[in-house]
This record gives sequence, C-alpha cells and structure tokens, in this order.
Amino acid sequence: MQSRYRRVLLALIVLLCAAGGLAGRAFAVTFTEFQLPTANSAPDAITMGPDGALWFTEGLSRKIGRITPDGEIVEYQVPTPANTLPGLFGIAAGPDGALWFTDFGNNQIGRITTAGAITGFPIPNSFAGFAPFRITAGPDGALWFTLTVSIGRITTAGEMT
Repeated sequence: MQSRYRRVLLALIVLLCAAGGLAGRAFAVTFTEFQLPTANSAPDAITMGPDGALWFTEGLSRKIGRITPDGEIVEYQVPTPANTLPGLFGIAAGPDGALWFTDFGNNQIGRITTAGAITGFPIPNSFAGFAPFRITAGPDGALWFTLTVSIGRITTAGEMT
C-alpha cells in the first residue's frame, strides 16, 4: 500500500514539475518597440483601423500615425492654424470606414480617411470652453466624445449635439 502511495506521489511530482516548466515558457513575453519618426511626438491613444493597421494620435507634433503589424509607420500632419495648442488625444474607428479623433488644440473633432485625407468639425459655440478629449464609436452609428464637463455626439455627416 505504501509503495502505491509513493508511486502516485512520484507521478504527481513529475506532473507538477512538467507543468511548471511549461508554465514558465508560457509566461515568456516578447516585447518589440517601434521608434516613431518624429521625436518627442507624445503618442497618446491607439485603435485598430478598418484597414488592419493601428492608428494613433501624436499630441505634441499634431500628427495622426499609422503603423502596420510589421512596424511600417506613416504620419499625417493635422492642419494647424497659427498659435494652436498641441493636443490630439482620442482616436476611434468610425462606422464610415474612417478614423475620428479629438483635436484639443483646434477645439474640433477630426476625421481622417485611410488614404490620409483630413477634415475638421469645429465644436459649436454652445460648447465654448469645453475641449474634446476621448472618442468612441457608439451603437447608433455616431461617434461620442468627452468634453471637459459633458459628452458630445457627432454623426458621420458632421452634425454635433
């Protein structure tokens, strides 16, 4: 009887050691860092685009970036009037196949196509003083965004409430 328990215990120890060895390999992490072409650009938000690439905001350089899974990066400059503050914060894939982003510096919501065409939609005067920060696609086919003290909504046609 005692030898049976010893065999069971030995088998359990062997299994635990094997599982521990596999678990140790399962927790091994590979980390790859991709340098952006623009130094000190301050990337902030990132989302998956409809083209399979990842799109991100670069707040300080006022650029929208696109990176493929193999690391190919393209940057698109957001038009900037004189004396505009930096601050591209949120970005989200829209239901129209474009990417939508918040432009704190221009106090607007921006739209960029996967080909790089950018359109801006100024925040209405009724929201004066409230800057946009984050944005997401809503279940109603519009995009919803946060302002300093409220929530805004923009349709893909540019109508804001």
